[in-house]
Amino acid sequence: MSIPTYYYGNIPIDIWEFPALILLLISVWLISVSMQRTHIRSQPEYRYFLYGLWAKVIGGIAFGLIYIFYYQGGDTIGYFASAYAYCELFWYNTADFFTAYFGPVSQETLSVFSHKTGEPLGYMYFNDQTRLVIKLLVPFMLLANKSYFIAGALISVLTYAGIWRLYQAFVLHFPGREKALAVAILFMPSVVFWGSGISKDSFTLSGTCFVLSSMSRIIRGQGRMTWNILTLLLSIWVVVLIKPYILLILLPGILVWLLYSRIQKIRNALIRYSVAPLTYMIVIGGSYAILTFLGDSLGKFSLEKALQTASITQRDLKQDYYAGNSFDIGDFNPTLVGIAGKFVPATIAGLYRPYLWESRNAVMLLSALENLFILGLTIYALFRVSWFRIYTTIADQPILMCSILFSILFAFLVGLTTSNFGALVRFKIPLVPLYMSTLMVVISLPPRTRRRSNQPFPIP
Repeated sequence: MSIPTYYYGNIPIDIWEFPALILLLISVWLISVSMQRTHIRSQPEYRYFLYGLWAKVIGGIAFGLIYIFYYQGGDTIGYFASAYAYCELFWYNTADFFTAYFGPVSQETLSVFSHKTGEPLGYMYFNDQTRLVIKLLVPFMLLANKSYFIAGALISVLTYAGIWRLYQAFVLHFPGREKALAVAILFMPSVVFWGSGISKDSFTLSGTCFVLSSMSRIIRGQGRMTWNILTLLLSIWVVVLIKPYILLILLPGILVWLLYSRIQKIRNALIRYSVAPLTYMIVIGGSYAILTFLGDSLGKFSLEKALQTASITQRDLKQDYYAGNSFDIGDFNPTLVGIAGKFVPATIAGLYRPYLWESRNAVMLLSALENLFILGLTIYALFRVSWFRIYTTIADQPILMCSILFSILFAFLVGLTTSNFGALVRFKIPLVPLYMSTLMVVISLPPRTRRRSNQPFPIP
């Protein structure tokens, strides 16, 4: 049978896919149970390994079902249809397949596809970011024998490795908080749903997590250094080629992390906390200088063009055809002074919107409920723990400094450049695990009423 979709034709679903998917899930379960039993004695966080894995697999399947049967279209279908053509070409003419897969991007290369194989969608094939996603998808499609849901399940399983590595990195920094950090990193609904299945966000989210976890292992001298560096470089490559702005925003946080891993060795606490604001200024100034220096080499992601794009996008997404699914933070000039005036509303939008009353469908309602939870947790943390202790705790932990800096900057970016709720909830998922992890660590501190001293609370 086949499922009709808008613009992309029919999605073939054969009867054999159902038992094959069940068999795959059983195999994944048996392997993951074995892994959990092997590690759980020495690493107690593994008691959440299976739960996190199944959350991601189910999230990937739900993602496909929603887009096929509810939206009846979307980029996920475009990726599938394009990768399907590559798979057909592989079986029809293997030599032409390798020409198309590894050859230059041109109309001549595209001509190796025929009416028998179909061809990749033009707007995806000639775009560097989407074409890489298609090529990453092709091996999964070949293994899945061109099954949408089996390929989606395989991608969910593989990309779970990045999420799990990030979770382990935080557990290593904050032992005893395994449950709270599991909620923050493994089980947030938006991350589970939008970061799974056949989508570019599955790869970029996992890549971002691998970048951070590899940095943690390198700084702490954990594991094999060569393997950590290779993982870091491969993750950077994937993120840069698909969504380079993620790494550009992550750059200041990584610089803070590297600097503070050295500053943290200063024994005098007063000097340590006094140096913190200066370091922030140096990092922000240095990041701005780097982005300005790179200039034209970043293309549309250069600082000047990014500001212009943000202003144009903000105005465009206010058009009538977005009615009911958009929000407005106001117009601004494409200058640093212009966007500085939108820092607060854009950041709040990136962190906490859509609100409940802004929901227009079931998917947005679930996102709004999650945002309400995050907002409530933020308010609870601010009232429960003193501002000074929050500051000293984050200043004592470079990984938290990296996390909160990335979260704020990323929320600001997506809130500034996106006025469509559907895009907003999808774009913001890289910040959710990091922001939530910071909140969970802060909430785990003793409440302000229990300690009268303003001495920093020691974090192991």
